[in-house]
Amino acid sequence: MAVWTPDGNVFGMFKVIKQYMPKPEGQPPASPFAWGNTERLMELLGDAFELRFERGTSYYREPDAKAAWRTFVEGYGPVQTLAGKLDAERRNRFESDFVAFHEEFQDELGITVPRDYLIVQGVRR
Repeated sequence: MAVWTPDGNVFGMFKVIKQYMPKPEGQPPASPFAWGNTERLMELLGDAFELRFERGTSYYREPDAKAAWRTFVEGYGPVQTLAGKLDAERRNRFESDFVAFHEEFQDELGITVPRDYLIVQGVRR
């Protein structure tokens, strides 16, 4: 399986998104980013599988940070849904924070966000 790392830029982007999500009722579920932690994977799967890990980086590119907002708000269901549920003032702040996050990755190509991932290979014992 391929999973995002818990300390990478995808996690950073989701920290921005989470600020605008409603608080979950009761005990929130474990973060899906925990699957990017090799120790956690060994704890969950190590008894049943012989595990191997390979780290890598993909790159998310857009002409500018506003284009990243448009891509996510128009084509990524969770951001599209969340933005559609916010009042105009919170939606504008969400957009502003999302764009500001992506502006941190400006380069000569526009923006280039390195996104660290982990490939997990398991063979049943």
